[in-house]
Amino acid sequence: MTGDQALGELLDVSEDVVAALILDAGGEPVASTAGEDETRAAAEIALGMLAYAGALRTGASVGRLEAVTADGHVFAVTDEGGTIVAATGRDPVAGLVYHDLRATLRKLRRRSRRKANAPS
Repeated sequence: MTGDQALGELLDVSEDVVAALILDAGGEPVASTAGEDETRAAAEIALGMLAYAGALRTGASVGRLEAVTADGHVFAVTDEGGTIVAATGRDPVAGLVYHDLRATLRKLRRRSRRKANAPS
């Protein structure tokens, strides 16, 4: 499964997510539902938000983040393999959005591991 396929599935299953992007462990975009310029800008903002949140905490890393804007919400979920960022409308069900984002990251990790372990 590619990142684009994973985002396609995410948009199919989540009623709240209207746009999303996936970043690799180094913070580089690997898939997005937006154009290239929007993706770069969103990646920079999301990484900045996560870094700022991390600076506010001591002794613990930030694994998820939610920001509220005038137009809706922005969610970010990060783990050792990368980060997924999603935009929603004004009244998302936050728990479901987090669940869908974590599930998408898990699917990508599982499929990447299978691919890496497949005999050549």
